[in-house]
Amino acid sequence: MNVSDIRGLFPGLKDTIYLNTATMCAGCTPARQAYELALGRWSAGRFDWMEAEQAGDDARGMFAAIIGATAADIAIVPAVSTAAGIVAANLPPAGSGENIVVAENEFASNYYPWLLLRDRGYDVRAVAAEGDVVPAEALTRVADGGTRLIAVSAVHPVTGFRADLASLSRAAADSGAWFFVDACQAAGAVPLDVARDGVDFLATASHKFLLGSRGMGYLYVRPGLIDRLRPVVPGWKAARLPLESFLGPDMDLSPTASKLDSSLAWFPALADQAALAVLHRFGIGPVLERNARLALYLRNALEAEGVSFRSFPEPHRSTIISVPVDDPDAVMARLRHANVVVSVRAGSIRLATHFYNLEEELVRVAELIAGR
Repeated sequence: MNVSDIRGLFPGLKDTIYLNTATMCAGCTPARQAYELALGRWSAGRFDWMEAEQAGDDARGMFAAIIGATAADIAIVPAVSTAAGIVAANLPPAGSGENIVVAENEFASNYYPWLLLRDRGYDVRAVAAEGDVVPAEALTRVADGGTRLIAVSAVHPVTGFRADLASLSRAAADSGAWFFVDACQAAGAVPLDVARDGVDFLATASHKFLLGSRGMGYLYVRPGLIDRLRPVVPGWKAARLPLESFLGPDMDLSPTASKLDSSLAWFPALADQAALAVLHRFGIGPVLERNARLALYLRNALEAEGVSFRSFPEPHRSTIISVPVDDPDAVMARLRHANVVVSVRAGSIRLATHFYNLEEELVRVAELIAGR
């Protein structure tokens, strides 16, 4: 993997150190060009929505390959909250002792849909953090024969803690529960394999490590569950033959996960097609390997500067590193002055590396946080 080839696709980063992919990726040239072409055609009355629909289907297949699935397993949704809402709506009213298990510090998109199930009789067991993480053992301790769903973030959006998906999958299977994974901070950042890890549902938005833009996202559904799910807001996109299903009176739903599709956001779909093609051009394996190396390089640079950060055993590390500081405002001012883009989460500086970062950038950020 040639670093100059990577950076050539992100010319906007020439004078910026961007460690904020956990919020939104830096836009790549192919995705920007897709938007610009679409805008030009739209303004000239020449926009081809069928081309955009094909772009969505292409993106569906490319995303599926990243997580070890097939295109038939993937629904296109705008956000994780939409995906979680679909799954929540497919849970029947609770029987005696039936419950949902989720960490209490989950991101709202993977928390609020489950809390609403209290209105349908479920005991929502929100598990408290141990320190600042909720390990698999804490979630499995509260799961029992009445558990109907366990939900977790593959990578926590604040701490960067990477969950033990395989252990949680086994706990869900032992309880007869569904296993839902929010992969917003994992897809395109760290390895994912839904078959290996026994995932029932995996959802992500595309505007972070997948290099896409706001408005596109994906929901993986384990093939054995597709027939058991009903669409929540079906339209023509949910049909077996969408282009022949604009009007009633019949409804013939798709036999694949596309029956859960939301109407496609055409411009973002074109950008996603171009962005995911970048990951596939370099190879998702090499991209993930570079991500791991960069994250390790940043940890080493912080250690060399004497900067403390939240550290986890290797299996629980991700591309996100959280750095507690005494005065976040002062550190952020120093970073902004040096054209460094990061975020503050829970009083800590959140650093998120991606394959387009450079090693020398990481050294400089560590120095700036240290006050040099």
